[in-house]
Amino acid sequence: MNFSHLQAFQLVAELGNMTRAAEQLNVAQPALSKIIANLERQFGVPLFDRRGRRLELNPCGEVLLKRVKAIFNELEQAKQELADLAGDDTGHVTVGVTTSQILPNLFATYLSQHPEIKFRLFQVAGRYEIANQLRDGVVDLCITSLPLEYPGEANSVAVQTLMSEKICLAVASDHPLAEQTSVTLDDIAHEKFISYPQEDGIREITDRVCQQAGFRPNVVFESFDSSVIAHLVRDGVGVALMSESWWQGATREHLVKLPIAHDAMQRSILLSWMDNRYLSPAARNFCEFIGEYAKLMERDALLGEFS
Repeated sequence: MNFSHLQAFQLVAELGNMTRAAEQLNVAQPALSKIIANLERQFGVPLFDRRGRRLELNPCGEVLLKRVKAIFNELEQAKQELADLAGDDTGHVTVGVTTSQILPNLFATYLSQHPEIKFRLFQVAGRYEIANQLRDGVVDLCITSLPLEYPGEANSVAVQTLMSEKICLAVASDHPLAEQTSVTLDDIAHEKFISYPQEDGIREITDRVCQQAGFRPNVVFESFDSSVIAHLVRDGVGVALMSESWWQGATREHLVKLPIAHDAMQRSILLSWMDNRYLSPAARNFCEFIGEYAKLMERDALLGEFS
């Protein structure tokens, strides 16, 4: 057994197909089948359930895959750390995000101060998928609107709050509520909602607050695409609960933003990273910048309230 055999096992596990895995590895399928069979013999347990041409990991295979990912993640961290010690840091940072409204200003400000740093951004729909990417080392850092969770796993996540913002109601300009200066939850309890799917942080927050208020939102359309939500609200299909930052820097013609008279209708934007994983100097520098940036945003928000 060597690292190439473990890499082959990981690819077969991810693809669930021996032929496709062999093609990607540029090896003959019988040779790949022999590698998997040898691994099963060495570990003394079957790793896959064969269902026709498809291979599905059994519980033993799932345990091994988790450990294999951890092994390769440790090796990648070692590679990065050794490169830093050798002075060969290329200044790359990989960031996963589930919320994007604040990102242009955030990265523009940072890159104006650190033009030598290069970023790679992964935009992921739900926080559960991004939690897996952070755990598996696909991303160095992630920006989400809810804390990451790892049920049943002892993963240490460091969290830093970037900002907090209100969640407001978006209605068409000719909607009956559009003339009001604010709304209560009772005002919107019987509305039809255009909403993000349940994997989204805003949806999870607003569903919880509404249920505590005694009603379940009547969601008639779901989409991760904010422009689709805006279009349907503008056309009078329903109303939407949107973050305050969604209204910034974009044209919201024929839409009205209404504050909601409820303290829990707000969310925090969080920066997270694995506390037990090596972070490159570039990633650590970005985390430090986030802390200062958050203080500036908080100060500007306070000045705005008293201006």
